[in-house]
Amino acid sequence: MAVDSCVAFLRVAYADPRLWQQVKAMTTISEVIRLGDRSGYQFDGGDLAAASSVAASGPPSTTRSTRPAHAVPGLTHYEYDLASLPGFAAVIGQLPSLKIKPPTVDLTRFEDDFSLEDLASTGMAPASPQYRRWQAARPQGERDFHLVNLDDHVDHPGYDDYLTAKTRVLAALEDVFGDEVRFSGSMWYPPSSYRLWHTNEDQPGWRMYLIDFDGDLTDSQPDSFFRYQQPGTSELVTLPDRPRLVRFFKIEQDPSRLFWHCIVNATSRHRWSFGFAVPDTWLDAITARS
Repeated sequence: MAVDSCVAFLRVAYADPRLWQQVKAMTTISEVIRLGDRSGYQFDGGDLAAASSVAASGPPSTTRSTRPAHAVPGLTHYEYDLASLPGFAAVIGQLPSLKIKPPTVDLTRFEDDFSLEDLASTGMAPASPQYRRWQAARPQGERDFHLVNLDDHVDHPGYDDYLTAKTRVLAALEDVFGDEVRFSGSMWYPPSSYRLWHTNEDQPGWRMYLIDFDGDLTDSQPDSFFRYQQPGTSELVTLPDRPRLVRFFKIEQDPSRLFWHCIVNATSRHRWSFGFAVPDTWLDAITARS
């Protein structure tokens, strides 16, 4: 049975550090199916869902840090220039292999899917009556993003090099943070892209995003930004993007602390955003290396 094949693959992956590192670098079912096939195991998405409830959720011990987790005081977000972070040289070295434009993406169709009305909603606070009216009037099933998930594109010739770069980045980040790190998303934002308001509340914890562009941004360019609603209020905070930026923020599940956020790239540049689930002690690790 294909489910049995998937269970066997997951158990092999959990026991093989090299294979498990690749799994941690993956964010889509398509990637896991492809890796299983390359390892001699055939299964589909339904088999993976069924197998995940049978196999263990991962190696018995996936963390190395013994430091207690604690809340990071101060701001809701933290930003750094990539080049200023100690220990991130190996991450910088992998950027060219991460910033891909898969030829399997139909950019003409992508441009046709742009919605000016959706884009305008990023200027409304999710707590506002205006936003709630817009959301209620929006047809069910409409996508809340206009971007390219790189991990959905596993059939292009450059995918293997891209996956290798992702696993190397994870290794470098785990060395910096002294704990397990996982990819949470790999997104390509072509010109006029956006991700509408969302909270990610089903995946709580600290996130780190590595943001880069295919060139410098000028003052004459339209904005590229990350915007969030200050938790517990309707105040909007807009953070301009820039090349080689690292941004940290925390995802909460408490209804009064939901981290509503959206992203817009209105520039003529291509923007890439690579997300990671990082340990609560990330700031301790960076401070210790400074």
